[in-house]
Amino acid sequence: MSKIIVIGANHAGTAALNTILDNYKGHEVIAFDANNNISFLGCGMALWIGKQISGPEGLFYSTKEKLEEKGARIYMETPVDSIDYDRKCVYATGKDGTKYEETYDKLILATGSVPIIPNVEGKDLDNVQMVKLYQNAQDVIEKLKDDTIQNVVVVGAGYIGVELAEAFKRCGKSVTVIDCVDTCLAGYYDPEFTDGMKKNLEKNGVHLAFGETVQKLLGNKKVEMVITDKSSYKADMVILAIGFRPNNKLGEGKIDTFRNGAFIVDKHQQTSIPDVYAIGDCATVYDNSINDFNYIALASNAVRSGIVAAHNCCGNPIESAGYKVQTVSVSGDIICYQPG
Repeated sequence: MSKIIVIGANHAGTAALNTILDNYKGHEVIAFDANNNISFLGCGMALWIGKQISGPEGLFYSTKEKLEEKGARIYMETPVDSIDYDRKCVYATGKDGTKYEETYDKLILATGSVPIIPNVEGKDLDNVQMVKLYQNAQDVIEKLKDDTIQNVVVVGAGYIGVELAEAFKRCGKSVTVIDCVDTCLAGYYDPEFTDGMKKNLEKNGVHLAFGETVQKLLGNKKVEMVITDKSSYKADMVILAIGFRPNNKLGEGKIDTFRNGAFIVDKHQQTSIPDVYAIGDCATVYDNSINDFNYIALASNAVRSGIVAAHNCCGNPIESAGYKVQTVSVSGDIICYQPG
């Protein structure tokens, strides 16, 4: 039996762990995660912030305790410092300073992605927020209890930015969305779809500042104003949602990467290093629409990739069926999409 280490325990990592533990008894399974929670459904954060759900409880579907009951050894708040791929050894440090050194037979990298932080003046002011982790959403919700926060500026009009704009409007805030391109969701849909969402945002009172680039954030300790190349906007809170990049730190310069830094994997989720697999937002997927490898960061893809890697790690060679995103329809005010 093999010793399998999984680094990262969100969607992809949790899927890999459950697949191994549920289907292949006898393997020694270890997971390291830098966070203090497992399996947080980040795509539901806007529902929580917008009070469409009463709390975050339903946004989790696994825990350290559940995985350990199945036989895994789980180290939370224990970031991995480095990996010696020649010696097949992982080095990590716990929150209390404890050092860990674990060898492996198979390694699964599920390190996810990290937000892109623009290098602009004022980015470190209070109430300038990232919204990716559970703690980020919790922080925003607590701050929204302060009635002085009335003007919210969202920088970035991708999936996260658009969903958060809606959430803040549901909270009764004045919302401005800024993006350097001339529409929302520009990286995902053609104009007939983006135009529909743009009109829907405007109809619901969201001010759109498209075709503008943020140059600096102003304020005395707390953010007060967003300055772009064309205008300025009052802001009591600023959400930076301009995008994310694969978290490739543990394999940078060692594992072959895609043009955006994601680990390149084959249909078995194996990287360029033998016995090392990559899954979820840190890895590529096979895109059936172009018959080539691509980067499509979705929770559904993360789960599928975790399942595929787990089976392969345990000696059951299966291939990914590939992925695609199919735009289905524009119906009234709603744009529908479906992972393929």
